[in-house]
Amino acid sequence: MRRLLLAALLAFAAFTHLWGVRRDLPHAPHSDEVRFFLIAAQMATAGDPDPHWFGHPGSTLLYPYALGLHALGATESGSWLSADPALADRFAQSPTAPFVVGRVLSIAYALLSLVVVCAIGDRVFGPPVGLVGAWLSLLSPLALDHAMMVRTDTAGLFFGVLGLWACVRLLDRPTRAAHAVAGLVIGFGVATRYFLVALVPVLLTVDAALLLRRRSTDTSRAEGERPSALLLGLVAIPIGFLLAAPYLVTDIARVQADLAHEARTSHPGADGFGFFGNLAWYFGYAMPRALSPVVLVLAAGCALLSAWRRNLGALLLLEFVAIFLIGISISPLHWARWLIQILPLIALLGAAALVAVVNAVALRLGLADGRARGLAVAAAVAAVSTMPALRYLDFALLQGAPSTKQIARDWARENLDPSEPIAAELYSAPLQDTPLAPRYAFSLTEMAETPEALQQAGFEIAMVSSSVYGRYLSEPARYPREVAFYRKLFRKGQLVEQFAPGTERRGPVIRIYRLRSG
Repeated sequence: MRRLLLAALLAFAAFTHLWGVRRDLPHAPHSDEVRFFLIAAQMATAGDPDPHWFGHPGSTLLYPYALGLHALGATESGSWLSADPALADRFAQSPTAPFVVGRVLSIAYALLSLVVVCAIGDRVFGPPVGLVGAWLSLLSPLALDHAMMVRTDTAGLFFGVLGLWACVRLLDRPTRAAHAVAGLVIGFGVATRYFLVALVPVLLTVDAALLLRRRSTDTSRAEGERPSALLLGLVAIPIGFLLAAPYLVTDIARVQADLAHEARTSHPGADGFGFFGNLAWYFGYAMPRALSPVVLVLAAGCALLSAWRRNLGALLLLEFVAIFLIGISISPLHWARWLIQILPLIALLGAAALVAVVNAVALRLGLADGRARGLAVAAAVAAVSTMPALRYLDFALLQGAPSTKQIARDWARENLDPSEPIAAELYSAPLQDTPLAPRYAFSLTEMAETPEALQQAGFEIAMVSSSVYGRYLSEPARYPREVAFYRKLFRKGQLVEQFAPGTERRGPVIRIYRLRSG
């Protein structure tokens, strides 16, 4: 029955992830997707295994993605065993399929992560916590949104939970092979996203626990608890890292430049909080929007109970979550997507608390039958997750509909004069491959100090996006010049058309103004 339920969960997850996998392609891929596509396409086209980019470093996404692009091209050219320089031209003419390949890869990592989450929950807390935790972790629109992009989020999620599973498994089966596997998986995780170095202290905690119980009379266990076996796991970490990202040590200058960019201290809408401000933002804003608040409360209760009962497996999950949160809060920037690596673990803790409460109540009511308890757990899970599941499903189905970007693009093609110079923001309508010829910038404030100056520069149409101006308007004290620009544009510009998200479409608010004097 458990396998059947897990299969049903994976089938539902596959449906919700794949339903809108083409969203807005080929005209409006996410900006980060373009970067990963260009890197992987260059690797596939040139046959060069060096990505020449080490920002995340993203190796476990880039290498299989490049291989997938090569296979996609080979189905047309027949060049299975050699690089095909003509790939670039074919991808430029028809970019939808190459982006879909990358998105399907990200989705595959997300689905595999659910299986590993289920395994962790059952090993740490016992059935059916793993299955309940996997279900609760699935119902995150934030995770779904990023799983449908060509990004490293789901690859990082997979190797993060796989590394934790390997560490938890060591507690029960501390063999030399298990130590080596744990180290290699952690190395692959760090080669996916640097933040997953938070797995290293978890492995050290496991090693310390094994050393403390080395007096066991079990010969096979004692073999895996010797210092040499523990050292094998630690040595395997850099080996796994270099196996996954071999070129990182050959181009130190490139690594330093990419890390400097990733460690930048300013980004509109994602900076300025400091360590404690970031931590408060994650707990008070990002987490309640990524997971059900009920699940968060249950997870907090489970954390306290696990510490009191000294459940080592649960404490390992808590250690990773805590170290990871501290690490991302130290960064000058804050992004909700950085939580994706720990959301399933928080969901597991919430699931453990929910199952424990139901079992305790069932015992008090004299429900000793296992089937009765199972029905009680199912009812409790339904009560907790029905509304989040409906919101999640609505969000998933919405991905298959054109966004405000696509609708604005179609409107602009039909209604704007190609002779009118257009100033547009990056997150507004994508007008490439149209008769229109806009000039793009992240923000129109990078082009001119005022709307009048924008008009004097020769532009007649201004197209802005709430994904940009919303960042400035939310912090008017920090961005007085930008706020003044947008407020004046909204007040004095002639609003030609506006496209807003709603029940039938997603995306930012896109406003199209005709510039005028006075």
